[in-house]
Amino acid sequence: MKRYTTLLIISLFCLSSCSNFLEVEPKDRMTGNALFASDGGINAYMAGLYFDLPMEDYRYDFTNRFNLTRCDGGKTNMMATPEAVHSEWGDHAGQPDRFGNWGDLYVYVRKYNELKENLPLMRPSNPATLEMLRGEYHFFLAYTYFALARRYGGVPIITEVQQFNGDYKTIKIPRSKEVATWKFILAECDSAAKLLPNTTIQERANKWTAFALKSRVALHAASVGKFWNANGAALSGQAVTEGLAGGFTAEDIRFFYQECINASAEVIKSGKFALYGEAPATLNEAAINYGKVFTAGKGISEVILLRNFIYPGVAHNMGKWHEPNQLSVEFGGRVGPTLDLVESYAKIDPLTRAGTYNVKLETTTDGNENYTVGYAFSKTINYKRYDNLTEIFANRDPRLYASVILPGTQWGGKTIIMQGGLVKNNGDAIWQTNDKYTYNGVDYYGKGDASEGNVSGWVSNRANGTRSGFLLKKYLNGANDQVWDQVVTPFSELRYAEVLLNYAEAVAESSLPDAGGVITAREALNKVRKRAGFLDNVDLTTQNVRYERKAEFALEYNTTWEYYRRREYHTFFNNTYHRRGLITMADFITGSLKYIFVRANVEPGNSAKNFEPKAYYRPIPGIENNSLIQNPNY
Repeated sequence: MKRYTTLLIISLFCLSSCSNFLEVEPKDRMTGNALFASDGGINAYMAGLYFDLPMEDYRYDFTNRFNLTRCDGGKTNMMATPEAVHSEWGDHAGQPDRFGNWGDLYVYVRKYNELKENLPLMRPSNPATLEMLRGEYHFFLAYTYFALARRYGGVPIITEVQQFNGDYKTIKIPRSKEVATWKFILAECDSAAKLLPNTTIQERANKWTAFALKSRVALHAASVGKFWNANGAALSGQAVTEGLAGGFTAEDIRFFYQECINASAEVIKSGKFALYGEAPATLNEAAINYGKVFTAGKGISEVILLRNFIYPGVAHNMGKWHEPNQLSVEFGGRVGPTLDLVESYAKIDPLTRAGTYNVKLETTTDGNENYTVGYAFSKTINYKRYDNLTEIFANRDPRLYASVILPGTQWGGKTIIMQGGLVKNNGDAIWQTNDKYTYNGVDYYGKGDASEGNVSGWVSNRANGTRSGFLLKKYLNGANDQVWDQVVTPFSELRYAEVLLNYAEAVAESSLPDAGGVITAREALNKVRKRAGFLDNVDLTTQNVRYERKAEFALEYNTTWEYYRRREYHTFFNNTYHRRGLITMADFITGSLKYIFVRANVEPGNSAKNFEPKAYYRPIPGIENNSLIQNPNY
């Protein structure tokens, strides 16, 4: 699809004052012809484009911009969801200024179109390389327009470098319809797959990367269509009437689900990928294998696309912000996984290794688990007392232990202390302060230790401790990742487990038949479960797929888009819902040290959040100048 048209984001750029500067040939770097005359120059140029690929990785701050060199504040996508909360700020996906990356993304579109324009200038030693470069152009465009479409719906499609000749009318183009935008992205994936090599290099696009991306894109599009009016999510207005937001027919929805099935099947039948540790001998082995995918993904056959980091060079700060306070050099402990997430992991029978969903943690002796008030206001609750910190969390899906640091977890050579209070022998409480309590001649403290440097919860210094009673483990190493701009843990962006679950979901939600020549969708679903340590098989139902996706993708950067595409956010953030935690307390009521666990609201400021359905589409900036039709209700 060629369009010799341009789009000017007038609100962000003013080129006329810079025209003379732009016409000056830089003297401090190679010219285009010199750069493209060698393999080394071409590779350097492509490395820059991969650096700009709008991947929501460790450097991405959902409140700000793409590809920051440092994600200051440690604000990750997971904090926008019901799965986690920032220890200091209550950011969430319903805020209209979150994920608003219009300007950044169109800058990348221009850069990738410049690649297309530069292709005739390139002289690689192997002429076949040009075909790969053309394939990468289509992959870059598909990836970037996917980021645009899931934020804005239908958007202007630009496939040529913009040239402004002074007439603004010639550079203004309208938004494409949303369905057409999604189909354009899928077509770009197809073009990429035809041109890219049949390799499995993780850091660079290949044929299977294109199909894996297509699987994700098609499922997203199908879901937006199917769940358009889920629980009152439907919108109205000019953008809706003209199909710029929404406008899916039943035939469109079926088409996108089928495209997801087809693309997933291509990856599966290639035989080039496998779940890492897909037949664990023990539940502990299952947890270890799953965790390695996110910390040592390079070379692991499950990882299809990976962003590698290197120091010196391009590194990140993930561990700097998110390792527990007890391991921190300066900051730490910003992600607090929620109680709702922890309880969503299935209970697993340690003998049969069969799973049961919807089993709450037992915090009371009478089974009343419907309180969220905190101990100071709940002295009449019949708390269940435990001898240790681990029993309440025993026998859960191993992915929980690989994703979340629980109270008492051994991590980084230390026992992670996340204690939110203490109950004295007379029933009085110390609640989220570090007051001292002396019992039988021994000193105890509300937060678990006299020094806040030795605890990782409710820390006073710069919000460096959890407020939910849990901390993030997924993506972290527990050591050697606490130095500014020097963390090199790779980021796994596309992996085989997602392809399998996309396939399972597409069949379950659409009732379309399984793909021919590959495993069934039910087998794909259970294949992922068995890598997690389960031995039983579950039926292919939409609910079982959702259970599995929740456990497999919890706390990942792409998870926020799961809630978007299924139109679920407004059912959680409904102005009454609070993200909740589980507060561990030392308890001396019985005359000896025991532990109780208290359900409590943990939103910073204790304010409930609200997600208006209009936030499923971000507001388009600069419409007073670019003449685009705004998304509904902005």
